[in-house]
Amino acid sequence: MTTTLNLGKIYAPVLAGLDRVPALIRETLDTPIPKMREMVDHFFSKNGKNLRPALIFLGAGLARSLQPGPGIPSERNETAELYLAAATEIFHAATLIHDDIIDSAPLRRGVSALHIKSGPQAAVLAGDFFHDRAIVAIFRYGNERIIPLFLKTAGEICEGEVLEISEKKNINMTEETHLEIIRKKTASLLACALQTGAFIWGMDIEKAEALGRFGNFFGIAFQLIDDLLDFTGNESEFGKTLGSDLEEGVYTLPVIRCLTSGDRDKVVRVLYSRSQRRRFSTLKEVLEKSGALDYALAKANGFIVAAKKELEVFPPSVFRASLEQLADYVLERNR
Repeated sequence: MTTTLNLGKIYAPVLAGLDRVPALIRETLDTPIPKMREMVDHFFSKNGKNLRPALIFLGAGLARSLQPGPGIPSERNETAELYLAAATEIFHAATLIHDDIIDSAPLRRGVSALHIKSGPQAAVLAGDFFHDRAIVAIFRYGNERIIPLFLKTAGEICEGEVLEISEKKNINMTEETHLEIIRKKTASLLACALQTGAFIWGMDIEKAEALGRFGNFFGIAFQLIDDLLDFTGNESEFGKTLGSDLEEGVYTLPVIRCLTSGDRDKVVRVLYSRSQRRRFSTLKEVLEKSGALDYALAKANGFIVAAKKELEVFPPSVFRASLEQLADYVLERNR
């Protein structure tokens, strides 16, 4: 895939806020324990896409753009944006640390996963520490709409993780179940981030629900492309080991699609093959020839179309434009 959209340009309307987030993450995770500081430093030694903080700021920008006139600046709300953006990224980091332990993933963002670097016991506790510090910040800077939203989302992420575990190596898993896992495990936090930014500035429920639907559709498409890249990406750019989902028995949409086609018997034989290296290369070839990879891409495109439709309730603004561009970026990303 050739990426023509640039995240820096897409994030342009909110770059000032994003630039402050790394320092606030370190402030929120400040600890006198050297081992914990070491784990914080390791996890954040490589930057991610800052997607969730960006969505906080874009949701907030959309809400401000709806206010009549220039609006009255609120120092409290602006502070809440910053700390909630940092808290959301920390919350996300906690889920990644625990996810990597569950999946035995060796890499995260191109460096050793925390459980490889510091051991699984320390990594579990680091994930708990990240989660707890994020929740403290959310309770401090959130409001009566934001706090219940985050707690609900935390529950959904856990449900999605457990559902994924229960469906591992299930050659009869349905596409519907797979999409529900994605919605809970990945998309729910993206929707939460957008709505959190909007709720800081008092967006009405109807428009906030449209933002939530955008976040869910966008998030599902994002994960579908992530799953595609697990077969087609460049490992050095992707930052994760290709085929890692397959080796953990997590069957993503291309595999599920092939298991419902005339290639089912061939795919089952490949999945049960003892040769890891051969299993991945053979399955990739089957997926390409069967059209399963193209099917997953088309499915992601459909969710992006649905996501952008939800933005039509908002008047044109730089924030709406950034969300539309972000949706297009999902289909072009290579990492």
